[in-house]
Amino acid sequence: MEKSTAGKVPFAVTLVFYMLGNAILLPWNFCITAETYWRYKLRNTTLNDSNYAHSYQDDGGDDGETSLTQTPLQASFMPTFVLVSNVFSTAFFFVTSFIVKRISEEVRIYGSIGASFIIMLLITILTFVDTDSWQEEFYVITIISSAILSMCMAITQGSASGLAGLFPPSCMATLMSGQALAGVISSLARIVSLLVYEEPIVSGFIFFSISDVFLISTLLFYLYLRNMNYYKNIKNDIALINKNEVTDRDDTDEDGEREARKMQLKDSMWTTYFIVFRKIWTMGMTVCLTLFITLAVFPNIVIYITSTLPESRWTEVFFQPTITFLLFNVGDVVGREITRWLRWPGPKGWALHLLGAARIIFVPLLMLCHGEEKSFPTIFYHDAYYIVINLLFSISNGYIITLTFIYYQT
Repeated sequence: MEKSTAGKVPFAVTLVFYMLGNAILLPWNFCITAETYWRYKLRNTTLNDSNYAHSYQDDGGDDGETSLTQTPLQASFMPTFVLVSNVFSTAFFFVTSFIVKRISEEVRIYGSIGASFIIMLLITILTFVDTDSWQEEFYVITIISSAILSMCMAITQGSASGLAGLFPPSCMATLMSGQALAGVISSLARIVSLLVYEEPIVSGFIFFSISDVFLISTLLFYLYLRNMNYYKNIKNDIALINKNEVTDRDDTDEDGEREARKMQLKDSMWTTYFIVFRKIWTMGMTVCLTLFITLAVFPNIVIYITSTLPESRWTEVFFQPTITFLLFNVGDVVGREITRWLRWPGPKGWALHLLGAARIIFVPLLMLCHGEEKSFPTIFYHDAYYIVINLLFSISNGYIITLTFIYYQT
């Protein structure tokens, strides 16, 4: 196996792992970034569309009231979407660990990305379907779709990470970078779709279509990887090593010893799980806490933060896609890349875990930024405050998560 992996990783292989990393988080990022589209679909349909589009982000004065109030479906959609996504993705991370030896790698990757494409295609088609008379049903269909996407995300992530582990370490780093870039791609795609056409239905269709293209491209890239000699050599080397190990045991063990070895392997497997858990539980808790703090406010809280600048196309159309989503995702990528040169705090002690817990300060800071449809008071009125807080929030997210994954291996 060393012979197959010792040389430089081909550029095509690197590109495939970038695409697989994108495919893991791309559907979820596209769905949460299309916040204005969901608001339009779940709007108060008794209002004229032109009035809705014009007045939704109108400033209602210093008291923070707006000329339009959210419908119950609008108010609950994003928190429900995020909650359902987190529950199903967490559950299927565990499911993936049990099916990894029962279902082949290609079936898991083809199946999960293919199912993600089918769900995203359904969401794309629904952009042009008039759902005004059945908004509640549309709401339920979308939430169920988010659950399925999260299942697929978990299976794709587990399978792609296992695949990357067979290749040189740079492939695992590429996979993680691809996940971070998924957010940047979705944010840029949203901005492009709004530049092409501001109307929610058409811009939503363009936006989700970009996601469909990326998912199909990932399947084609993965198919190309499986036909590469580099991939086949690594797989053959691993299969040969496993075969030799089994042959050696069969040559030395008699029937009774073989059965006893199977029982010992079952017992040792659970012992190994416990030992590994004791070693990594602090890093695991730090990752979970970091993600919990991030998802506590992003995106279901920060989407209500608005610009304090005079009303313009920037404040009404591009402020949220650019400052909330694009800036956060760029900061997340920057935080991950910083770990290539700076790795502080170290893996020993509690400094890293305390740093991760300290990010809780960002929750009240973001809640106190300027917004027109929030119940919290506003302390930070200028846009610059929100930009700085959001940038530090995102950089620390990418930095701490990547650092903990690096220390998992130490």
